Amino acid sequence: MAGGSAVHSASAPPGTETEAFKVLTMSVVTLLSDFVDGTSMALSEDTDQASLNDYMTSAAGQLWAGTQQRRLRQKLTRQRRGPGTLLFAPNAEAHAAVTAFLQSETGSSQEAAWRERMEQQGVEIAPHVGEAHEREVLLRGDQRPLTRQAKARGFG
Repeated sequence: MAGGSAVHSASAPPGTETEAFKVLTMSVVTLLSDFVDGTSMALSEDTDQASLNDYMTSAAGQLWAGTQQRRLRQKLTRQRRGPGTLLFAPNAEAHAAVTAFLQSETGSSQEAAWRERMEQQGVEIAPHVGEAHEREVLLRGDQRPLTRQAKARGFG
């Protein structure tokens, strides 16, 4: 976002949390995918799971299915260049770092700084394999590098 953004953090005494506060403290999982047509897409969802592993065992394939459905509706290719990337942000501060990372220019010093911030905030990062050919790309290490203009965009 141009001009920066603010992240507000709040805490409530134990036992006094409201439903709205609980929503603010949920973890967020983001699936970032780069497609063969040169486009990228990031899709996120809230989760009450404590870790990326817990999320993957409870909701395997959910974000990938959502990505596929949105791209199909937009008449865009559903074939990725290789494996996607899962980002698990355990709190609002970590999610703000993920969002800023996704909005930064690929290969920039800003992107590197936000990646470091994500690590400091405890963001878990793992490859996401949706199809068999993506597994082969991951195992062989054949994924092509992104171009500097590549940006992740979701569909509202």
